[in-house]
Amino acid sequence: MDVMEEMEQDLGRIGMMDVREEEREESRQERRKRERSGSGRYRLTGALGAKIFAFFLLALSGIAGVWGLAVCVNIGENGFYEGSLEEVLQRQLQSPAYSALYAIIGYLEAGDIREAEAYCRERNVDIELVQEEGGGEETVLWSTWEGYEPKYIAAMYTMLELQEDYALNGIWLRPDKEYLLRACLKPDIPMEDNFRRLAQIVEMVYNARYALIGISVAGTFLCIFMFIFLMCSAGHQNGKEGIVPGVLATIPFDVLTLLFGGGAAVAGTIGLNVIRRVDSVAGAIALTCVGAALAVWGTLYCMEFATRLKLGGCFRYTVIYRMLRGVWRMLRFLGSGFVSLLRGVPMVMTTVIAYLGLCILEFFGILVFLSGAEELSSLLWIMEKAALFVVVVYIALSCRKLLMAGQALAEGNADYKVDTSRLLWSFKEHGENLNSLGQGISKAVAERLKSERLKTELITNVSHDLKTPLTSIINYADLIYEESGAGGRYSAGNASASGNVSGGSGAGTMEKCFTESGEDDSCGRGEEPMPGNASDTDNASGSMSRVAEYAEVLLRQSRRLKKLLEDLLEASKATTGNLEVNLAPCEVGVLLSQAVGEYQQRMEERQLNLIARQPEEIASILADGRHLWRIFDNLLNNICKYAQENSRVYLSVEEREEHVLIVFRNMSKYPLDISAEELEERFVRGDRSRHMEGNGLGLSIAKSLVELQGGRMEITIDGDLFKVTLDFNGI
Repeated sequence: MDVMEEMEQDLGRIGMMDVREEEREESRQERRKRERSGSGRYRLTGALGAKIFAFFLLALSGIAGVWGLAVCVNIGENGFYEGSLEEVLQRQLQSPAYSALYAIIGYLEAGDIREAEAYCRERNVDIELVQEEGGGEETVLWSTWEGYEPKYIAAMYTMLELQEDYALNGIWLRPDKEYLLRACLKPDIPMEDNFRRLAQIVEMVYNARYALIGISVAGTFLCIFMFIFLMCSAGHQNGKEGIVPGVLATIPFDVLTLLFGGGAAVAGTIGLNVIRRVDSVAGAIALTCVGAALAVWGTLYCMEFATRLKLGGCFRYTVIYRMLRGVWRMLRFLGSGFVSLLRGVPMVMTTVIAYLGLCILEFFGILVFLSGAEELSSLLWIMEKAALFVVVVYIALSCRKLLMAGQALAEGNADYKVDTSRLLWSFKEHGENLNSLGQGISKAVAERLKSERLKTELITNVSHDLKTPLTSIINYADLIYEESGAGGRYSAGNASASGNVSGGSGAGTMEKCFTESGEDDSCGRGEEPMPGNASDTDNASGSMSRVAEYAEVLLRQSRRLKKLLEDLLEASKATTGNLEVNLAPCEVGVLLSQAVGEYQQRMEERQLNLIARQPEEIASILADGRHLWRIFDNLLNNICKYAQENSRVYLSVEEREEHVLIVFRNMSKYPLDISAEELEERFVRGDRSRHMEGNGLGLSIAKSLVELQGGRMEITIDGDLFKVTLDFNGI
């Protein structure tokens, strides 16, 4: 049955373990599901691909918006939104027309009319040279115009710098005369030249002028939207909760700003240099690329800035903030040091310095603002400051007097009195309060001393009052013990004849049993009665043996109580210093040897191996022999009660410089779960229990007696090692 029950219990435990393992697995699966539903949820702001596409749209829409805006502004300034297509074409084609006029002027100055005509035949422009006469009449000197009605005309006046004189249309050209040149565009612009290309571009732009506005607005709004999206997605990553710091998070923000700003400046400078060295089309492409790169660069910086704002403490992690905080701490340190310096200077000196500084400032102010009455102003200033000086010095002296009184009270001088006869107003009131405080302190100290004195007297009187009845109890208990015949041999004949009990050696046994200390519980219980006529005295002997046993316990406990009262009285006197101490030269080794001899038998009974070491020269100290003997007696008695049996006890006398050290060492048979300071207190024992005869006063009395003789006692505990060191001044 037992085997079956054990198997059932084992199976039940295995089943419980399986159930718990299943529960743990389910909890892990639920936690994984929560993690997938939380941090694993797909978000557009956390997708890397979405961010890259947003950067692409940002650059593209930015280019479209900027270029669209620039084109709209340019064509608006050129009248694309105000005039008709013909008016716009006429204004835009004036530039190449003037270029053609300058080319014809060159040919005319060189006298190369054929080249001039060939130039016009190869282009969609006709030019005529006109000489204006008086009265508004014009004379056409040279023309390539074929009689059609010109639509677009550009004209300019010029003076020809002829290389040689020649005539046109029968009129000689002169270098000092101003001529008019006109340029007109051929109908339908049949040839492929710059006039036709420019006209096509102008016509295309004119037809798309309103669409350009839409492109510019759409590009701008799309760029702004992409920028906002990137700012919202800053710090977000799919698969991670919260804001994730970027790779640049360890760089201080102001340093990062300098890096991004420096990079943008370098890229801009390189782009401008490239644009200046290429033609207009390549320059536009380069400008577009540089602008897009700067836009992406700036957006990356803004995203890092947004991430730090979301994390919090953006400006705290900057070099400037740390420098400012360091400067602020330094200023606070200097300010506190300056204030401490002022506080360290005596009050009178501080007041005088502050007063002189105020006077100097006011004096300069008077010289500046009252320059018209210097003598009168100076006299008034001197009179005012003289009166103020007296007041300030009086206040400083009064404060110094009160400060000295406060310091005296703080040092414990309760009898210090403030002289309030020359104090006024609140200073006098404060001085009287300090005097009252000193009187209160003196009264409290006197009450406390009186209480301590009464406590000591109470202990002394009660001890004396208890010793008298206790002595009587001990004496009568001793008599009862002797009369009971305990420990003796009962004689049948004597007991039956006279009824008296022969004590035998019972009293002697008790005297041996109860030593002077009254704390040894290794007392004998007397001897058993000898066999004889025991049948006649069984009842009497049994009754007498119980009486003897009771008397023994009563006698032992009474003597222990007497020893406790004596120790308590002595401890009270030693603590309060009421013991008479007669200091005289004492040979420590001799006195310690005598004490060891008194305890030699008790140590042998407890199987303690005593090892005493003394210096070759006799060590002498200034002490009271009676009290020194009591110290040795308490410490040796403590060793006999608490030392580990079958162990060694070391007593040594050592001389170190001008001191004599008396060291007691033994191994404790009880765990020393207490500190050395607690062992020195009254009624404290090392094992914190009540099963032994000790009262916990031995070490306290020894310490007080050592201090009364000008020495020092130190207790050291190292595991089970108990060490007491007595330190006296040698002579």
